[in-house]
Amino acid sequence: MVKHYEIIAKSMSIVNRCGNTFKLERLKEYGLGVGQLRYITTLYHEDALSQDEIVKRFMVDKANVARHIHRLEELGMIRREVNQQDKRKHMVYLTEKGKSVQPVIEETMKAWSGVLTGGFSEAEREQLLDLLLRMADNAQNHEKAGE
Repeated sequence: MVKHYEIIAKSMSIVNRCGNTFKLERLKEYGLGVGQLRYITTLYHEDALSQDEIVKRFMVDKANVARHIHRLEELGMIRREVNQQDKRKHMVYLTEKGKSVQPVIEETMKAWSGVLTGGFSEAEREQLLDLLLRMADNAQNHEKAGE
């Protein structure tokens, strides 16, 4: 008999892999990878962040952030400027090109969410959202407890 923990892990992996394929297919003409989407979306809502703030927010290492930021800079989606208050830090901003792709990203994410919740009632969608938020909180709290 398959254990619940195996079903959870396998299902999350399938959703993640299929989601990445779906998003990459829709965004390939922009040269974007799946890992860069959250950077653009966050900057779209935040206006500007330092690379250190991005590291903390996404809970990833500095090298990972630097790679994604560098790629987005090459694509002309973001620009970096030295922070005038602290010359050791760089602020990251979306360019007009970066802002222009946000509606495509949002539509892609909305479409993928629609695929995932196809056939769900509104109550089931709300329950799923609540459960996912709780799972994310559990994961983050576990991560913080290990620090």
